[in-house]
Amino acid sequence: MGTKFLTSTQGSSMQSMLRVVLFGNTGADKNNVIKSMLIGENLTGEKNGLCTLYKSERAGRRISVVEAPGWHGHSQQTPENIKEEITRSVLLCPPGPHALLLVIPVKTLSEEPSVGEMNAAEMHMELLSERVWKHTIVRFACDEGVEEPTIRKHVQSAEKILEKCGGRSHVLQTSACGSQTQTSELFQKIDSLVEESRGDVFIPQAYYELIQKKTQEASGATELRQRRGSLQHNPPNVNKHKGDSEEKKSAETARHSDDGSKITMDFTQFVLILMGAFGALLGSVAGAENGVRGSFIGVVFGIFVGVLVALFIMYVYTHFYSKQTTQSAS
Repeated sequence: MGTKFLTSTQGSSMQSMLRVVLFGNTGADKNNVIKSMLIGENLTGEKNGLCTLYKSERAGRRISVVEAPGWHGHSQQTPENIKEEITRSVLLCPPGPHALLLVIPVKTLSEEPSVGEMNAAEMHMELLSERVWKHTIVRFACDEGVEEPTIRKHVQSAEKILEKCGGRSHVLQTSACGSQTQTSELFQKIDSLVEESRGDVFIPQAYYELIQKKTQEASGATELRQRRGSLQHNPPNVNKHKGDSEEKKSAETARHSDDGSKITMDFTQFVLILMGAFGALLGSVAGAENGVRGSFIGVVFGIFVGVLVALFIMYVYTHFYSKQTTQSAS
């Protein structure tokens, strides 16, 4: 999102600006978490509604921490003003927080959190949308003197939430809240989270929907421009039907021409045969006066004369009558 990266002496990438929002139920000791991030800093924050904004600068890093209002234990009947403030908390560090810390307190004398408490934490986080888990780290804030078995019980109770946020978690021991090691570990996990999400920050749902709408509109406009460009480079053939009609007409003309040629050929053969037969008949009748020999000669001569007459008739038809008929048709 345009955030500048710095490189620490350990070689891990760190961001010059760090924006974090803290969530947790009422009574969760979120102040210990804030102290662990803003060591030695004045914790007097700026009140904004029910949220509190803390700002600091450490080792060249500008840090903004927003404390969101808590909810009551395992109650899922949250007042509307609390829901609104939880949603508004992510708007106090624009363009959006790099990480969301869900604080789960680990008390010395208490057993692990109830299923109802974990369900309430899950429900309140998802007021920000399902996308919230991509940017969430679960922070177990332990009282001083809490033993390892108690911590493990709390981690097991939060198993469903940890699964949703990819297992990202961090344990804060109260006795070590001012430790440089504690702070470095937290910052390293936040930096790793930012690297995983390729620098993306959590965008509030209203902005996210607006971005999606603008993206869809831009995509639709791009598709429309591509279609227009395609039409400009490949315009529709407005003469297509005309060309098809002319092509059809040419095919029909060629077919009629072929049919005409066939008819002409058949007619020629018919005329030759007819005239030959007619000439043979006349020749045989004329030569019959001279006997059989005369009749035979008459037939041959008659066929010859008949063929000549037929050829003459076809010549006249082809060179005169047929041309006149074609010109009249044109």
